[in-house]
Amino acid sequence: MKKDFIRSGLIVLSLMSFLLFSCKKDTPPPTATFTYTINDGTVTFAAEVTNDTKYEWDFGDGSYINTLHAPSHTYTQIDKAVDYTVSLTIKGPGGLVTVNQKITIPGKTKLQYLTGGTAASPKSRTWRINQKASFLDVAAADANFTSQIPSAYRIGGILASVGLANAYKDVFVFKSDGTIKMTSNGGGVLTSLAYSLGNSITPISMYADLGLAYSPITPSTNATFTINEHKNYTITTPLGDVTYSDVMTISFTNGGFLGLRDFTTECIVKNITDTSMDVVLFFAHPKYGTKPMLALVVTMEAISTN
Repeated sequence: MKKDFIRSGLIVLSLMSFLLFSCKKDTPPPTATFTYTINDGTVTFAAEVTNDTKYEWDFGDGSYINTLHAPSHTYTQIDKAVDYTVSLTIKGPGGLVTVNQKITIPGKTKLQYLTGGTAASPKSRTWRINQKASFLDVAAADANFTSQIPSAYRIGGILASVGLANAYKDVFVFKSDGTIKMTSNGGGVLTSLAYSLGNSITPISMYADLGLAYSPITPSTNATFTINEHKNYTITTPLGDVTYSDVMTISFTNGGFLGLRDFTTECIVKNITDTSMDVVLFFAHPKYGTKPMLALVVTMEAISTN
């Protein structure tokens, strides 16, 4: 009786082993491919798989493994294009399979830095003069931007000490559609003194030595801007033409400007990131007419993106 029981148990175990082995042998391994679409730094993936139970996405940038069927992932963009290897591992009853594919995240454009978006995915970014910046200078509009003020005074908050504190209140909203909104929060805008006098405007405050003023001007409501990269930008000063080679500029129409209103409607952007940009704002001096004689070299800060 005992032998029969043992014999029966062995038969059951053998049958179970056979069935399990047969099931595993008959279940094919999973297969996998995937496609993707890129929108700036955001990539949307779609998997095409068979015999799947579990998904594991490795996006190649050190982020956490994602287990969704069709995930989206946002990569950090920089100035240049960057390649990443994306891996998809599919696990199923018949085993597992891993497929790899290289994707290229495009470099961030100057429009993205300036506005936070693109023409296809529009946004707007608000900028103002950074009062706490480590540097602000008034320089000659020459090839070397020769400083006109002592080094001890080349600091971000210097405008406040010469009666032009309202300049820090005004904001400039750059939009991805190429428009700019300038908002006066101090009762006017920062101007060159030459511009105010040339338009018969009495400044609210001014600093005559440097030729700057804060004037009761209402900003235009239909201004536009254009980003110009790798430009050879020439200005005509009272002392002759000066050309700045291979620079980025922002040019304005319909009364647009950044930071400082003057007869000149184009400025140089020396550096730009998502949060800061160093700009050169050319302006005239009352002693030399309407041609740009000086340049305000200032840091702008981004205070919001919408």
